[in-house]
Amino acid sequence: MSNINSKERREFLLKELKRIGYVASKDKNPAKLSLYELEKLVISLKIERGSRVVNYNARQEEVE
Repeated sequence: MSNINSKERREFLLKELKRIGYVASKDKNPAKLSLYELEKLVISLKIERGSRVVNYNARQEEVE
């Protein structure tokens, strides 16, 4: 089981947005979103593109 802190998770999610090709609008800067909102944004974009989405529950166990 890995322990993911919020700073590392935020950095990972911002890199994922960049990798996916997300372009931030002036009114929605991903760097200013809460971790929860950032996670939702990445998941929704991956689902739109048909990508496999892996989440982590509170115990850091992989959930599909």
